[in-house]
Amino acid sequence: MAETGSRVTREQKVQMARKALEDANAGRFSADGWAQDAVFRSPLLGEVKGREAIIAALKRQRDAFEEFSQEAHAVLADDDHVVALVNVNARSKGQDVKAQQVIVIHTTDRGQIKEFWSMSDTDALKKIGR
Repeated sequence: MAETGSRVTREQKVQMARKALEDANAGRFSADGWAQDAVFRSPLLGEVKGREAIIAALKRQRDAFEEFSQEAHAVLADDDHVVALVNVNARSKGQDVKAQQVIVIHTTDRGQIKEFWSMSDTDALKKIGR
């Protein structure tokens, strides 16, 4: 995370996004990367508002699967956005599912997530009953 008041670089945003995915795969979720009033939108969780509510929802999502991991294929950033192309591997009800996911994030100057959108392969999600 950048020091208070300093603007993070594009490369720092890419590194932060990759680390966040690695941490999530390990079951570690930190509120530090989220703005207090962040909004999260995904086909699995719907719309969730607020940093603490988002962290709780992400933990519930992870616990709902026997296995769930995300591997960044590419992460791109500009001054206001981060876009990640992600391969998802999940196991639910004994069924393995592989899916593609696109994550689009609006960030604050300090690199915190302000808005998060996840778009996933809906056919793959149907296979696991979500």
